[in-house]
Amino acid sequence: MPWQPLKRFKDPSVPKLDNLRRARAAGLRVPETWWLPAAEAALDPARVAPPPPLADGSLIVRSGSPTEDTFATSNAGQLLSLPVRDPAAFGDSLARVVAALPCDTAGRPLGAVFVQPLIAAIEAGVVFFDGFYWERTLAPGSNEGLTAGLERGRVERGHLQRGGPDGGPEGAWSDWLTAIYAPFRKQTPRIDAEIARDERGWILLQIRPALFPVARNETLSLANHREILGDPPSPWIVSVLGAAGREVLPFFAAADPAVARWDEVYAVELGERAWMNFSFFFHLMDSWGLPRTFVTEGVGGGTASTAADREILPGRFLRKAPRLLSLQIRSLAAILRSRREMDRLDQRIAEAATLAELHRVNVDALAFAIRTNFAINGVLSGLVRVRRFLRLKAAVRVVTQDMMTDYAALAMLPFAERETGLDYWLVLYGHRGPLESDPARPRFAELRDVLFRDVHFLPIEPFLPLKSRPPEPGFLLSPLYKIDEIREAFRDDLMRVWQRLRRRILALAAERVAAGDLEKAEDVFWLRGEELVNGSLRAAAAAGRERVERAAALDLPTTAGRDVIERTIASSEQKQAEVAGRRVFPGIPLGPGVLEGRVVKAESLLELLAEAARNSDLLEADAILVVAALEPSWAVVFPRVGGVVAEIGGELSHASILLREARRPAIVDCAGIFRAVSTGDRLRLDGAARQVEILDSVMAKPPGSG
Repeated sequence: MPWQPLKRFKDPSVPKLDNLRRARAAGLRVPETWWLPAAEAALDPARVAPPPPLADGSLIVRSGSPTEDTFATSNAGQLLSLPVRDPAAFGDSLARVVAALPCDTAGRPLGAVFVQPLIAAIEAGVVFFDGFYWERTLAPGSNEGLTAGLERGRVERGHLQRGGPDGGPEGAWSDWLTAIYAPFRKQTPRIDAEIARDERGWILLQIRPALFPVARNETLSLANHREILGDPPSPWIVSVLGAAGREVLPFFAAADPAVARWDEVYAVELGERAWMNFSFFFHLMDSWGLPRTFVTEGVGGGTASTAADREILPGRFLRKAPRLLSLQIRSLAAILRSRREMDRLDQRIAEAATLAELHRVNVDALAFAIRTNFAINGVLSGLVRVRRFLRLKAAVRVVTQDMMTDYAALAMLPFAERETGLDYWLVLYGHRGPLESDPARPRFAELRDVLFRDVHFLPIEPFLPLKSRPPEPGFLLSPLYKIDEIREAFRDDLMRVWQRLRRRILALAAERVAAGDLEKAEDVFWLRGEELVNGSLRAAAAAGRERVERAAALDLPTTAGRDVIERTIASSEQKQAEVAGRRVFPGIPLGPGVLEGRVVKAESLLELLAEAARNSDLLEADAILVVAALEPSWAVVFPRVGGVVAEIGGELSHASILLREARRPAIVDCAGIFRAVSTGDRLRLDGAARQVEILDSVMAKPPGSG
């Protein structure tokens, strides 16, 4: 049987080739590909010549096994792909590739073999993509060193950017990713592709299902949370916001079920802060065909935008218009029932008997607040654009404005009457306060002495409030401004709930002080939700205070990618560890997992397997395998250990891909770790902190010690 062109391949049981055929049929650029059934090639590989179109150039011989690139395993690097630069070596290379394939019961190799020209690439690598987030590694020339784990290459993570004439290279890259994903999106939620780039652009070399989540580098911002919570906020409200953020997405999913499949979060906890996940909102705007600037203009944060970010995407907008209308209806309903929701929260606050119950009430209250604010701001954003289009310049009086003007008006009172005036002001506004969204912060009613000293020295002069304010809207225009009043009134009512919540938290915390569980009632706000159930509250509060004090020294950006933020935090923690004399080794995590366990150090896989045969307890769930370098054959022991640490390697090598498929915590490119440890040492592998710490060393103990 002669070599066949790719378009004639019709066997979906060989995914590697079938996926390439589907990509080519979708108009994507793939290398010229010719294939043979493996059983045919096995008859006499030495006499099989390359296909005539590739006979005079360098090429690569690849396996096409039924066990490769499936929904169960990628078998990354387990079979063969051999470059052939000398035509005389073609037969031997073909024979080796065929011999590596699995066989049927009669000993005949299964699947196919195929050949492609060697691409003269500017750069090549691997990319993982889930429809919005991507991670890739690229190196000059071929990707052989990357996939073998011998080099890391240039690793980048991000999410789709808007294309268009001003999208630049990132816009073009995003458009290409979207194109290669399209033929497979109904079959798999994530793709794993080998890619290259030459003078003409990107080339798809291989594509398969990705069997683990893409490591996300979300765009995160403190712009809004730093403003309303302070920096850093209390551990209490950070844990509340993290939990509440996972519960607000159903608000959008109820109108658009696609959102539920994204596995997104509203807030991300890093560095003792809760960061707003801008990427989720960009994803949302892209899905609905709305401008991304709806997000950045509403929240701030200093993110750069392009002309494409400011545009409506007409096709998507029209398709999603019914769902957007449904969302607006749901928003109005949420606004109308907000008063009843607050009454229920008040009842739950009064009935809560433990701090853990109050933390749960706070989570539900904040989720309700976020959902309702989304509803209000969704209506407001539309009306603002209507007002802008009509060039209206009116304004309405709102609660916070009255709070400001009434406070300043105390200057008009004689000194003898200012204390009485302040007390009346506190009756109206004592539930408000600085950084009032965090229940750890005192309300104005608790700050009377501070305010009285300030009021006492207010200058005695008439106060003319808002002399330059725009006029209030007339009767006909007032409906266009009513939402402004609703927004401020909602927040004011919500802060009354927050005041009652704070009082109840402190009352229950005082009971724990009396029982000896806390030093003082305010220490409760150093605790996270999970710490309220088990263990010593006093010790956890002290640890929380220490974490926040360390975090306060971090020089963090207002808006940045997760990778930048995590590196900043890890660098600071590394310096602190060095000052404290701890033995810490930074590396590249393959996930955020944390594991403490005993070292199993291995020079080679065969040595490890031989030792495991002699010692059945060697490879257990608490074992952390430490090796100099990883290659795919180590995968046979990955399911038998708790985690893996490698001295060199990249996060997108074949071995790392298999580790991520096995869902094992791992850190690679951990320079110096192999020489520093011995079997039996205790390690802490911390993916979130991007480091490995030696907790206990057997070599440091004298003979006969414990």
